Order: sequence, then structure tokens, then C-alpha cells
Amino acid sequence: MRMVFDTLKIRHTPYKRHVVFLFFILFAVAWLSSCQAKDPEEKNQTVQTKKDTGIHKTFERGPISVHLDTDKTEITIADRLNLTLSIISNEDYDVQLPRFGDKLEQFGIVDYHTSQPSLTGNNRTKISRSYILEPFLSGDYKIPPMTVHFKKKGDSDDTTHEISTEEITVHVTSMLPENFEKLTLHDIKPPEDLPQSYDLWLWTGGISLVLLISGIVIFIIIRKRKRNGDNVLIIKIPAHQQAFDELNALVSEKLVEKGEIKEFYHKISDIMRRYIENRFSIRAPELTTEEFLINIQTENDFDNTHKILLKNFLTLCDLVKFARHQPQTEDIQKTFDSCKEFILGTHEKE
Repeated sequence: MRMVFDTLKIRHTPYKRHVVFLFFILFAVAWLSSCQAKDPEEKNQTVQTKKDTGIHKTFERGPISVHLDTDKTEITIADRLNLTLSIISNEDYDVQLPRFGDKLEQFGIVDYHTSQPSLTGNNRTKISRSYILEPFLSGDYKIPPMTVHFKKKGDSDDTTHEISTEEITVHVTSMLPENFEKLTLHDIKPPEDLPQSYDLWLWTGGISLVLLISGIVIFIIIRKRKRNGDNVLIIKIPAHQQAFDELNALVSEKLVEKGEIKEFYHKISDIMRRYIENRFSIRAPELTTEEFLINIQTENDFDNTHKILLKNFLTLCDLVKFARHQPQTEDIQKTFDSCKEFILGTHEKE
């Protein structure tokens, strides 16, 4: 039976000074390691990079504004480019985003994602589509104009308008140096003797010293524990309290609001099975619903009301998890209430 325990140890021993002494030893070893001399070449190296903020353009026509953004203006052939097309429009307009295949001119489209429309204020909505683009060769890549079609809701297709972005250029550089063709191979230099270093000896000696002192401190602590005897207070969390904590965590995930109904039923079913295992020592998580229901028929811990409640709960969970049943909102609430009612009705009295 899995139980959750919080162990609080109450000690009244005078060996805190040993722990402080061990801390100072560890600090001394760390300080010695930080005092190693740095390579002079590393000291003289200064790297200055200019942050590439990407391309950001905005196009407007009537109630529509189109925002075209990239994370970089220049990439290497080993990099990927993030391109985002965002459209902000009035709520009473329908917007149609441009469509592409698996390529965007010279770029290959690795992946793309379209966001759900969201309100931005002033009765306007925003929808975005993000692309991850991958180059094939080095050179200047042209991203052609993208056309967005829009019309007022309720109007015919003949009244559709359009707005297009400008062509933008992204430079893709090679991983090879510019004078690659002029590079020549030099003879291999003979092996050189490694510079003498005492770092290994310092580290070995420091670690050995820490282990020795740690062993002595632990030995002293164990002896004093055996001699004095520590008071240990073990607090057992009841099975129903653990189950309620898990139900609260499940609610905070907002799976129902996200439309992840099947995942919600998987988790609430697992919570119920863990509670039964912790409360009644029945290995519920390892049994199928049919096997479990057969076993509880002979259990005296459940009355008929609880057996029927549990049967209906597990049956509905299996329908959603395995039979693709789509429950209504009231069914989901009823499932949650049934789980809570079963726990309240069978929890161990304090």
C-alpha cells in the first residue's frame, strides 16, 4: 500500500558545530578550485556580438492590419528561421490566412502553428500563424508577398478584399569561411609536452580531506544519536486528504476548459484507484474495471450504495477513455461529484 508520509525530525543534540565545521571545509575547497590561473589567451579574448532583432513590418488596409515578423535577418545554413504572420481585424470581419505547401519559395517549412483568435480590445481580434523555415543552400532567400483575404461577416464572396505584404529578404550564410577555396593544409605539428599542473593533486587532496572530515563528523553524529536517542515524529497523511489534494491539482490544470476531456477522465480515474488502494489496501491500479468490480462484491468495507456509485463512475470513465464517448458538461461535473462523494462516504474516521 502506497502511503504519503511527512517526517519531521526533532533533534536536541549539541553537534551543530560539526556541521558548521564541515561547511567551512567545503567552502575552502571550492575557493581553492576557483583560484586556478586562467589561460592568458582566454583573458585577451573579447567577443562582441550585435543582437539580430529580426524583421518587423506592418501593413494596413481598412479595418485590417497585418504584422510580419522574423526572429532574425541573417542565419547560417544550419539555423532555422521563425516567421510569424499576425492579423488584427474588427470582430465583424472574417479573415482567411494564406496557404502554402511544404515549401515557402526557397525555404522548406519544417512546422507551422495557427493560434486561436483572441480579443485585443476595442472590438478587435487577433489571429497568428507561425512558421519554422529551414534553408537548403546559402545565399539570399526571398520570402514572397503573402496575401490575406478578408470580408465582412454576412457579405457574399464577391465582396472579398485582400491585403498583401512586401517581399522580404533573409541572408543565409555558409558554415565555411569565405576564402575556403584558398585554404591549404599544413603539416601536422609534432606532439608537445603537457604543461605541468598541480590541479589534479589539489583536487585529489581536497576531496580526500573533505571525505575524511565528513566521515568523522558522520561517525560522531551517529554515535551521539545512539547515545542520546532522537525524537522522531511521523505524521501520516490520510488517504482521503491525499485524494482531495490530487483533485484540487486536477482542477487547477483546467483540462476540461482546454478540451482535453479524455486526459481529464484518465487522471480522475487514477485518483479514485489510488485512493481505494491507499484506503482499503486493494491493488486497484493493477486491475481492470471488470476484475475490480468482481473483487469488491465480497468486500465488507463497501455498502451497496458505494458499490453502485463506484461501478457507474468507473464505467463512464472507461467509455470516455476507450470507447471515444463524448460526455456533456453536466456528465463531467457529475463524474467529479461522484468521485468526491465516494471519498467522503468511505474515508477513514479520525
